[in-house]
Amino acid sequence: MKKQKNLFRGEEGQTILEILLAFGVSVLVLSAIILGIITSLNNAQYAKNQGLANSYAQEGMAVIRQIKDSSWTTLSSYTSNTAYCLGQNPMELVILALPNKNCKEQSPVPVGGIFSREVKFDQGSSDCCPDNTQTCAVIDRGSRVTVRVSWADNKCPIGTPLCHNVTLITCFSNTDQKQVP
Repeated sequence: MKKQKNLFRGEEGQTILEILLAFGVSVLVLSAIILGIITSLNNAQYAKNQGLANSYAQEGMAVIRQIKDSSWTTLSSYTSNTAYCLGQNPMELVILALPNKNCKEQSPVPVGGIFSREVKFDQGSSDCCPDNTQTCAVIDRGSRVTVRVSWADNKCPIGTPLCHNVTLITCFSNTDQKQVP
């Protein structure tokens, strides 16, 4: 009987080691599963935000098209290389008044939301020649419009308030102006 006791005593340390090893492997497996779930949720949230930003950019471009359709003079009066905020009020562009800020702070989209929608014009852009040659006369050139929707999430580096964006660029010209009967 004494030999049996000695035999079991030697196995006690081995059993504790096996339990600790199994526990360690379990912790690693659970950590990997949790990390995978968190990464998946973050990616899903990013994809959702990117889709919303794209919708807000398309909506912004539609507003600019409405402005152009109602009055080419109004559209061509916006200053080149000036940031305008397109907020909640349709058909209204407001100059970004806060220096070194963004439209999210001035007029977030939606109200209280995480998105910043900014519009810039390049009046008489050579990129907007009707014949796509970039060599047309200045008077024939259209307005190049850039709508950028930006947002931030937990992936943004510190000090970068809006590190993600969706940008739409198009040209508008007076030649396709709707005629008023």
